[in-house]
Amino acid sequence: MQFDQAHQLIAAMLWKGLLLSLPVLLVAMVVGLLISVIQVVTQVQDMSLSFVPKLVASVVALIVFGPWMLRTLLSYATNLILSAGQHG
Repeated sequence: MQFDQAHQLIAAMLWKGLLLSLPVLLVAMVVGLLISVIQVVTQVQDMSLSFVPKLVASVVALIVFGPWMLRTLLSYATNLILSAGQHG
């Protein structure tokens, strides 16, 4: 395997990982921001008030985006294995 091929595989892997984690991270970030605004307005500073909604929203995001994430990951892995078989 040449350096360029390894570099392309690593770059593709990192971008795919970012793409797969983005929906859950964005949902958790938006929920965290909304909870922070609510905490500032109501002046209630409880850690569990911030943690539990983000946890629930992340689980819901995994349930909603999970099939897409799995299809994307399987497609990437299949293409990677097929391309490794062609070069081997």
